[in-house]
Amino acid sequence: MISKHFLKSSLIYSIFGALPLASSIILLPFYTNLLTNNDFGLLAIFISFTLLIQVFVNFSFDSMVGIHYIELKGQPEKLKKYISTVYITLILIGAVFTALSFITGPQIFIWIFKGQIAFFPYGFMCVITAVFNSFFKTYTFLLINQQRPIRFMWLNLFNFILTLFISIVGLYLYPQTLIGPMYGRLLSGSGIFLLALIYFISESGIQFKLKELKGAVSFCAPIVVYLSMIWVISYIDRFIINYFNDPALVGIFDFSVKCTLLIDFVHGGLISAIYPKVYSIWKEKNIKHSTSEVNKYFHSLSALNLLMIAATILFIPLIVPLVVTNENYYLSFQFLPILSVSFITRAMMNMYIAPLYFFKKTIILPKVFFITAVFQFIISFFMVKYFGLWGSVWAILLVKPIQLIIMWYESNKIFKFSFNPVKLIYLPLIYSILVISTNYFLKDLNYYLINSISFISVCLLIFFVYKNEIFSSLDFLKKKYL
Repeated sequence: MISKHFLKSSLIYSIFGALPLASSIILLPFYTNLLTNNDFGLLAIFISFTLLIQVFVNFSFDSMVGIHYIELKGQPEKLKKYISTVYITLILIGAVFTALSFITGPQIFIWIFKGQIAFFPYGFMCVITAVFNSFFKTYTFLLINQQRPIRFMWLNLFNFILTLFISIVGLYLYPQTLIGPMYGRLLSGSGIFLLALIYFISESGIQFKLKELKGAVSFCAPIVVYLSMIWVISYIDRFIINYFNDPALVGIFDFSVKCTLLIDFVHGGLISAIYPKVYSIWKEKNIKHSTSEVNKYFHSLSALNLLMIAATILFIPLIVPLVVTNENYYLSFQFLPILSVSFITRAMMNMYIAPLYFFKKTIILPKVFFITAVFQFIISFFMVKYFGLWGSVWAILLVKPIQLIIMWYESNKIFKFSFNPVKLIYLPLIYSILVISTNYFLKDLNYYLINSISFISVCLLIFFVYKNEIFSSLDFLKKKYL
């Protein structure tokens, strides 16, 4: 039985950890109504660029802090030295990247965009925003491992409100420009950076001990490569679409991807809560194999993932027109079922990745994701060239099984997996086939009819497969509250 405390903290991490992404969805109506289609596409490119820079300036210290906190929490003084050294190092890395980008950024943008997109001012703002966000992300990961959900909640809420306020005011004061969106991200980033810095100093002081970072490069470098490959897998299609077409079509595609963010919100928050629990179990029992105690988390994650996918496909096209008045973006709805189903492998991917972090075998990650990124780039390039936006959509779906198979092969070398195949393989596979086949072969029928059938079907399938867990949870709640 999953504890009440875990459910409560998971809910906080899921909801408030998703707020930075949620702000993107809430801002969509303002972006689509107050920006040109071309500017919306440019904004998508700038945000993608920010995320890439964030990978490098963070140098995966957020992941390392989580693992080392669990190892050192019984040694408070050593832990303080370690955390202080980490945040000072992050500041130094950020300063170096900012200086280098100021010098080399304009030429790099000329090379990539052939002079069509300037580095100053917005490209440079992306770099500074990435530095701020990297620092804040490391602190919030530390809060998760410290099991401090309330502070986590308030910090993310502050970031959320500040981003929305500055962005919306800027959009109304300077419509048809990127001033509002870009300054909204930059100024809110500076706010959360200062807050995180204050908390870091008050809790750990100012101590820089280089020896505390022994092994950091060997641990973090593979993850940086891995995350940069994830960036390629997730965002390179925007740049490919821009290469063959124009920023307006980038905007249409990016809008369709943003319509799937609900799935990412819930999944990311749950993983943030699940990993510390799983790591604690492995550390306590000193095991390198699956157990029913750990599997229950990933089984539940898979079921919730399916529900989020089904809900997104059915309800997002009903909700979006209520707030987005620019009908050009409604073209995105045709891509939604396929893009949503591409998340179907996410639960198993996270299950296979978890031991790589815990046992510090992160060297495997860049290998897996480099291969995947190569497939992603090649497939996307040719699919977009010959099939336009649909080519990019199908490329995303085709790469996911390749990625999962490679990760399964590599992770099995260090950890013995055993799980319920019905819950993690057969049920997601059946639902995927149902969605893809109905939306491809019955596309001339009513969208809501065929996807309502899929939604009801997956709910029934989940109930049938998880009925023991559902009834057990109901009994627990009945005894607890009635």
